[in-house]
Amino acid sequence: MSQLDDLRQQIDKIDDQLLKLISRRGQLAQKIGDEKSRQGKENHYHVPHRERAILDRLKDQNKGPFPAPAIESIFRELFSATLALEKPLKIAFLGPETTFSHQAAVRHFGHSCTFNPCGNIETIFSEVELGNSDYGVVPVENSIEGVINLTLDCFVDSPLHICNETRLPIGLFLLSPLADRKKIQKIYSHPQPFAQCRNWLNRNLPGVEQIPASSTAEAAQLSKQNKNSAAIAGELAAEVYGLKIVAKNIQDRAENHTRFLIISKDKAKRAKKNKTSIMFSIADEPGSLIKTLQLFARNKINLSKIQSRPLRNRPWEYLFYVDFMGHVEDKTVERVLKTLSKQALFLRVLGSYPEKEQA
Repeated sequence: MSQLDDLRQQIDKIDDQLLKLISRRGQLAQKIGDEKSRQGKENHYHVPHRERAILDRLKDQNKGPFPAPAIESIFRELFSATLALEKPLKIAFLGPETTFSHQAAVRHFGHSCTFNPCGNIETIFSEVELGNSDYGVVPVENSIEGVINLTLDCFVDSPLHICNETRLPIGLFLLSPLADRKKIQKIYSHPQPFAQCRNWLNRNLPGVEQIPASSTAEAAQLSKQNKNSAAIAGELAAEVYGLKIVAKNIQDRAENHTRFLIISKDKAKRAKKNKTSIMFSIADEPGSLIKTLQLFARNKINLSKIQSRPLRNRPWEYLFYVDFMGHVEDKTVERVLKTLSKQALFLRVLGSYPEKEQA
């Protein structure tokens, strides 16, 4: 037996052991579910802070060769599959399937969830509010395009909380039923991806017809139906529609990611590192915003974002959206918010949640 065959046999034995351990873990999780039902706690089958504690512990223990994001990805899928033994989570996202919102939802919650595609951001909020979905995934900011104002507007009247955040690198792929780029006669995509890939297309597929679609998902569907065509879409579209990846990351600007918020009826538990999001409006008078910002500065609270939005139906009045480091249960944060509530015309804490580490 060669050394290569011996190494492969060792891997096979480890795989067999992993399967037994994963099955054992699933059986224990089912017993926990049975115990929760016995105690009348079946509505608390998903415990995100427990998942987070497991991930933190495993990443602290990890000595390689796998990087921490790979360990998190593996165990996210394990959590997802384990929950599905009892009851899969239902996740609302901005559809249709294979959009970047869908990719963010899969990345954060795993493949074993039930995904609920929604036609607009308002519907995501209402689906979670009505209990038709356990969580919603809403885009809030793109590194190139900036803040998604509609998401901020939806928080004004919604009782939902931000319970987490996730970031998704926006990679655009050339997908096709064919592997040979030279045979592509037309390309489908949404106008925005066409614009983001203009230089690459001019260099590599000059003169090929570009046909606009309502979404990257529709583009992938159209390409699937037309042999000598391609689509510009996200990687997930290749998996869902059975298309070949002809070229990866063809966008002209490499640094492009979108931040998504996870919304829920429930508040998040405190984590190691926390971020808090608030909305407030203040009197329209000289120095009012400076006084508010100085309140955070004096207490050494780091603001990571501040965005102003016109108040709907109230011309020349503004609502401020602010992200800062810390948790509402921190004494300093609690003191600042108490003071701000006296100064502001309106204040709403949208949520304190785990700060997402930069990839």
